[in-house]
Amino acid sequence: MTPEEMDKVLGAHFAAEAAHDLDAILATLTDDAEHDAVGFPVEKLRDAEAIRDRYRQLFTAMVDERIEPVSRLYGDGFLVDEARVTCRTGEGFPGAPAGQWVTFRLLHVCEFRDGRISRENVWQGPPIPVGG
Repeated sequence: MTPEEMDKVLGAHFAAEAAHDLDAILATLTDDAEHDAVGFPVEKLRDAEAIRDRYRQLFTAMVDERIEPVSRLYGDGFLVDEARVTCRTGEGFPGAPAGQWVTFRLLHVCEFRDGRISRENVWQGPPIPVGG
């Protein structure tokens, strides 16, 4: 896939996340996609329902997100996306109590196959408290 094609798929994925549209998120993933969130109790998920449940948990853990793109690098069939996220913590946010404004770095390494994401590897930096 070209960088432009990968951008389009990842853009649709991020838009679905922002809209909390679970079906649209899963539509951007291959049927056998791996969702690998480093540091989660169960890091690697391959089952669509387990991935759906992970996103449900994320939607309650991060509220009012603001995402600032930092950089994006491309390779043969993959990209690396770095962003800075600011959000209000919700129930289950790791490393900060609910209701606190935090900022953190977020790194996605996404592999693509057949026009969709076949692997999403997510690395989250430590949350840093900020004023809200």
